[in-house]
Amino acid sequence: MNAALALIAGFFPPDLGLSYLGAAVGPVLQTMGMAMGGMLIAIVVGLPLAMIIGSRVRGARVLYGALTGIRAVPDLTLAILCVVVFGLGPAAGMLALAIFYTAMVGKVFADLFMAADPRPIEALYATGASRISVSIFGLVPLAVKDLLSLGCYSLECAVRAAVIVGAVGGGGLGTELVGTLNGFQFHRAATIIIILILLVGSIDSLSWILRRAPKFVFMLLPLGLVSLWVYRPQFFAFGHAVSTIGAMFPPQLPSSAVGEIPRLIGETILIAAGGTAFAVVAAIPLGICSARNIVPNGVASAVRLALETLRAVPEVVWGLILVTVVGVGPVAGVFALAIHTAGVLGKLYAESFENVECDAVHAIEATGAGKLATVLFAIIPLGSGAAAINTLFRFEWNLRAATVVGMIGAGGIGQALYNAQQLFFYNQMMAYVLITWGIVLFAEWLSTLTRRRYGWMSAI
Repeated sequence: MNAALALIAGFFPPDLGLSYLGAAVGPVLQTMGMAMGGMLIAIVVGLPLAMIIGSRVRGARVLYGALTGIRAVPDLTLAILCVVVFGLGPAAGMLALAIFYTAMVGKVFADLFMAADPRPIEALYATGASRISVSIFGLVPLAVKDLLSLGCYSLECAVRAAVIVGAVGGGGLGTELVGTLNGFQFHRAATIIIILILLVGSIDSLSWILRRAPKFVFMLLPLGLVSLWVYRPQFFAFGHAVSTIGAMFPPQLPSSAVGEIPRLIGETILIAAGGTAFAVVAAIPLGICSARNIVPNGVASAVRLALETLRAVPEVVWGLILVTVVGVGPVAGVFALAIHTAGVLGKLYAESFENVECDAVHAIEATGAGKLATVLFAIIPLGSGAAAINTLFRFEWNLRAATVVGMIGAGGIGQALYNAQQLFFYNQMMAYVLITWGIVLFAEWLSTLTRRRYGWMSAI
């Protein structure tokens, strides 16, 4: 306990000196550049893929499965592979984020399209409209608010992911954070965390503006293009990449490791499920208290600030702190994911409630219903579909995040994967990647069944 208190005390006061803040400008720009460039590629590629899936063209099921499969690979693993191919620096991190978030955007946007009210779509088809016309003039308008919410949330996630991939050679705040933690410079690590909170808060404010004035989304295009140019790959180690990738095949594990697989899988699922469950319990009241159409703006702003603080700190950083406080093992992983996910789901729940159609709310109010009745019987039920999709999506996300926190001592497949990476046992590493991939695909299958069972998704 004393060691934990001493560790926490070491973060205060943060180093807010001008010299260190000036030195942090470069890493901040690199982190934002990786996120902006990667997300530009993800939106440009992922949105059309989602529209193809949403319009139910032939082969949509195969495309949906491919996106799910790519998204099942942890972003940290993609970053390591990109560093092998493109060398250290932001280019590797940006490309890793582009691959991961293209799959994520395509898959999650497709889920939103398939959860939309089918009646307007059927009416458009009845007029003889083509699938492209139905996608552009039917699917996108029906889901535009949730698309903007999830798009901005994805950018926010990409900023945090840029910190994580920076920890394995991508540069930016991640490299700086790892350096300060390894050097026990906790007061400087606190400064980086404060910077992350400010970045997340800025993106949250941007999200609020874009959902009310979508035309401003085009202002982000120049920033993404500049990032792509500045951090474009300038190194390609083709021979080294081929030899490294070749060393990953065939994936195999020694007999001593095979017997440990059930325990590792169980720990990974426990970390993800426990973290998500605790987060949902906390996020429901936090989401209600931060929805501006439910509570006064002052209350909503205060709660949103708390949510920003929770989710600004990446899961792996919470994990590092909690491993010291509660010790090595799955408990640290559960609470690391719970703290971070509560901030994420609280924000997404609030936006799901804010995005409900006003006509239905006004209809309830016209009956003389009070504020509480309107919230319970109009706002929350109408926002529950998007909230459920966000919860299921976050559970799938946490299965991958469980592997990441496992790398810093929280157990599960992640710890075994990290050990294999560090020892250059690439064939074992690939075996653990495939196991992780299988776990996430299984969770995706269960998620799809659940969405169809409760009408949150129609068949592809």
